[in-house]
Amino acid sequence: MTQFASFTADLRVRTLISCGAVVLLSAHGMAMATTTTPAVSETEIVAAAMADSTTRQMDATATPASTSIYNLYVATTGSDANPGTVTRPFKTISRAASLAKPGTTVHVAPGTYLGNVTTNVSGTATARIRYVSDTKWGAKIIGTGTEFMWTNRGNYTDIVGFDITGPGREGIINLASYTLIQGNHVHNLTVSGGCTGGGGAGINNASYTTSDGDIIGNVVHDIGVPGKCNAVQGIYSANLRGRIYNNIVYRASSWGIHLWHAADQVLIANNTVFANGSANMGGGIVIGVGDAPGGKYLTNTKVVNNIVYNNPYHGIHHGCDAGRNCLGSGNVIANNLVVGSSTPFTPNAKIVATNTIVANPLFVNYLAIGGGDYRLKITSPAVNKGMTGYAPTTDIDGIARPRGAALDLGAYENY
Repeated sequence: MTQFASFTADLRVRTLISCGAVVLLSAHGMAMATTTTPAVSETEIVAAAMADSTTRQMDATATPASTSIYNLYVATTGSDANPGTVTRPFKTISRAASLAKPGTTVHVAPGTYLGNVTTNVSGTATARIRYVSDTKWGAKIIGTGTEFMWTNRGNYTDIVGFDITGPGREGIINLASYTLIQGNHVHNLTVSGGCTGGGGAGINNASYTTSDGDIIGNVVHDIGVPGKCNAVQGIYSANLRGRIYNNIVYRASSWGIHLWHAADQVLIANNTVFANGSANMGGGIVIGVGDAPGGKYLTNTKVVNNIVYNNPYHGIHHGCDAGRNCLGSGNVIANNLVVGSSTPFTPNAKIVATNTIVANPLFVNYLAIGGGDYRLKITSPAVNKGMTGYAPTTDIDGIARPRGAALDLGAYENY
């Protein structure tokens, strides 16, 4: 479902929609989208993009594009034969993506965009490529087929503020390094191809050989059917480093947040994770490594300041391939609220959870199906109980942490 509640008393949008899951991997066998060649030359398009200094008003929670050198524009009223200027925009994101270069911001106007998106071109450390919905969740991507609604292979790429849904098993699959997936609403993936070994996820850092994929401030929900597919998750990460911050994840088929394969040195902080999986499948957060590529150890991974609530089976779990110890040094599980799971933690001498709160978080309006207000009441036991190390400096709405004596747990900083 796509219910939401907005809170604008302080001119900030606090919208939550029944959000869901991150898919597992399969980084091979992906079909490439094809495009037709427009009448306008690439030289004309690039020249127009460089000359166009107009920038659109962005939602306050999105990252500004002030450092962009080039600007390309996409609108439902456009044409891929246009030069991609603000007055003559492209019609598809994929067309703009094919002409992007380091330093480009692709501005996408509100509207519904049918079809899958592919972004392949890489930016650089000093000139990223940014794809931005100029109104948060205003650009709605409705994908097709059983696979990936948005496939990114471009390093140093940002995907910010989109609404993404469809029949496939992955909302955003990222196969690149130094990426940012921020402020998106990924929801109601129906996984129409069924439960397969390829798995699925709302947002997925899928390549074992890439690194530094940040997944920040997204709302992910209804990814498959809770309890139906063990390999379909809310947020999934299978590689080195990366920050999973300030996300709200619920009603994923199996796990809300899942680390596996070649995951290592990942920071999971200040997420709100609830109602994922079922009584015998999945749970809130799982960290570990296993399967391909093999021989990996999970080290220096931090799970802090999260609210993990009413996930029926597991709360926070760590695991490895059967019969193997995959847990190395430096892993921390601390200052989390975990309640409402039949197995809150998996016992292990190498990772001991500390400063855990076992109590109702007292959301302003908790609805397990989504559409509630997942900020905290002032009487919540999660207020001012966070640790500063490893935590994000702002919350899901861009509010600076801490607001009071210490950080609050979960995606919102309230008091």
